[in-house]
Formats: sequence, C-alpha cells, structure tokens
Amino acid sequence: MLISHIHRNFKNIGGKIPISTRSKKSSKLNKSKILLVGMAESAHFQKWLLAVQQEFPDRKILIFPSDRPHLTRTKLIALKQGKGSTRIFKLIPNGKLNFIFYYLLDNLFGIRWRAYFLARFIITHKPAINHFHEMQHGAYIFNLIVNYRKIPNNSLNIVSTWGSDLSLYSWADKHQVQIKSCLNWTDILTAEKEVEIKDAKRLGYNREFIAPIYITIGESFSSKIDCIKPSSRKLILIKGHQSDTGLALNALFTISQIKNHLKDFEIIVYSAPESVQIQVDFLRNKDKIDIKTIAKVSNNEMRNYFERSRVAISLAVSDGLPGVLVEAMQGGAFPIQSTNSAADKFIVHGQNGFIVNPWDINIIRESLLKAITDDSLVDRAYELNKKVLQLEYNYNIGLSRMSRLYL
Repeated sequence: MLISHIHRNFKNIGGKIPISTRSKKSSKLNKSKILLVGMAESAHFQKWLLAVQQEFPDRKILIFPSDRPHLTRTKLIALKQGKGSTRIFKLIPNGKLNFIFYYLLDNLFGIRWRAYFLARFIITHKPAINHFHEMQHGAYIFNLIVNYRKIPNNSLNIVSTWGSDLSLYSWADKHQVQIKSCLNWTDILTAEKEVEIKDAKRLGYNREFIAPIYITIGESFSSKIDCIKPSSRKLILIKGHQSDTGLALNALFTISQIKNHLKDFEIIVYSAPESVQIQVDFLRNKDKIDIKTIAKVSNNEMRNYFERSRVAISLAVSDGLPGVLVEAMQGGAFPIQSTNSAADKFIVHGQNGFIVNPWDINIIRESLLKAITDDSLVDRAYELNKKVLQLEYNYNIGLSRMSRLYL
C-alpha cells in the first residue's frame, strides 16, 4: 500500500538509512510528457518553464508544485502560456482554497502527503522525464516513493540543484541522508557551479553531471539600455536576506562603521525580514543614516532600482548564480557579492566587482568604501559587465544547454 510504503521510507530516512534502490517496475512511458517538480511561484522556475514550453511545443508539460502556489486564474494562464499542453497538479480547483489545503497538509504531514499525490500523478501520466528543481522542496519528495513498485524505473530522473543544496546542506547532518538518497536515483545532476561535483562525489554520486546550467537560462542583450553613469549615482542597494544562508546583517554592520562617508547616499534594503527591518530602523533613527526598506515590488520596479544604484550588495553563506548579481551587472550597479557562489564565473575581483568573504567585516567595509569613492572603477566595471554577460549569460547558449537535457 502506497501510504505504508511512504511511512516506512520516511522512518528509514529519519533513521539515517539512505534510499538505495529503484522500483522493479519497468513501464511503457509517455515520451511526449515531461514532469517538472518545483516551486511554481518562483520567477526562476517560471522562466525555465517558459523556455521548455517554447523549445518543445509538442511536448506535454506536467507541473507538480513543491511550494504553496496561489493558483489564481491569472497565474494559471501565465504558467500555461506555451504552445504545448501544460497541466498543473491541484488538490482542488479553487486557487485560494488550494493554498489553504497545502498549508494545512504541510503542517500535519510534512512532505508525506505530497509524496502520495506525486506518486499518483506519475503513475497516471507515466512521464518519460522527471525533472526536480531544487532538492529540499522537490527531490526530497521523490525519495519517499522512488522504490514504490508502481513507479516506473525506466524514466529519466534529472535533479537541478539550487543555490546551497550541495555546497552547504550536504555538510549538514540533518540533510546528508536525504541528499544521498536523491543522488542514488539521479540519472543527470545539473548545477550552476562546476565545483558542486566535488560534494556530489563525496556523497557517492557517479553518473552524469552537467554545469553550468543556470535555472534562469540567460538573457538576450540585443537591445541597448542607456543607464545613468554609475559614478553619478547616489544609491546603495542591499539584499536584506537574513537566514541560514543570507547574511544581510553583516552588510548593515559595515554601513554603521562607515556612516561618515555616506552623507550623500541613500540606502535601500529589499527582501528584508523583521530582524533586518529592525536594524535598518536602528541605523536610521540612531545613526541618522538615510536608509529604508522597501516592500516587494514588480520586476520592472526592481530593475529600475538597479539602474539607479551605484553599488549592489548581496551576502550569503552559499549560493548558485545570484539573480541579483545579473541584475546589478545589467543595470550598471557595481556588484559586491559573496564567495561560495557562481560569482567568480562572472567577476574578476577588483575589476568588475568584488567577491568577499561574507563573514569578514573588514573586507566588506573596504570593498564598499572603494566602490563609493572610486568613480573610474565603477564606470569601467559597467562596460566590462555588459561584455561578460554577453559571453557568460547568453540566452541562446543557455537554451541550447537546457534543450540537450530533454533530447
């Protein structure tokens, strides 16, 4: 019985026993179907989906959300905008009620309920390709059903790591068994950083690895955007992410240390949780720094902020290709990006940006001071970054890499 099978695998993984076998059932697969398991409301996932829809108009795309999407009519239309047939798994037709049910079931059963419905979805459609976007919210679900007798063992299983799946979490006791289990059934592993293969091999992976494959594919840079000269800008943009991977508070601490150099600058912090908002208020009210947080804004509004910014700072313990790095480079904002990301593929430290240890306050401070005082540095960086993006983040190259996964 499927429910007891899921419960048994859940206990085994909890008991630190990796899933090491595939199901025995080899089935006749539907070669026209591709299953995507991922965060349906993620802009990254949606960009990948759109590329698949455009590149494979004759394929049927199945989407199994690993998040709690607000599947309103407008969003469903957006997700189904490709020429091919796209089907999105929903518990119930109403988008708002669907979100509520996801929330309740997640709190009651964790990922086990998702594993049950994913199994039913796969058994019904028999897709030839299962592509899991991000391990923790996507591939971990499949761990609970991969060796269920009715799950085909001849489908192609692709796992794409997002950000810190391997480079950080593969070292965490709580995640190692889950990740080993994922790697046991993965046929193709993709990553945004070539270095991730070291962590995959450390946990026993010995099959095909492809990198870099960027979840956001790339960009077309045919149209030239005339931006304000970076050296004339008076805005500093800071990503406010503070969590097990984000370190925005370190950036704010450096701001407090150089407040005397910031009298002519405005500082904007985005994507800020409460802990960061409180620190921003502290800096504004106590140190009289011109700093504020902004609520979630549209992509166009965010692009406008980058095009007005002299410097863009994003600090994380670990990351893949940060979307904010690409946006900063496009908009002419001088990027200060942390190590342990794909930034070194795009940035030569000290020329078109700075790559800093996110824990080293002194280095962060020196880098920020250099960026706000050296006009020629930030102006030259903008010209360099436009060329780098053309070479390293070209949409046609990214599309070709994506297409080969499904051929």
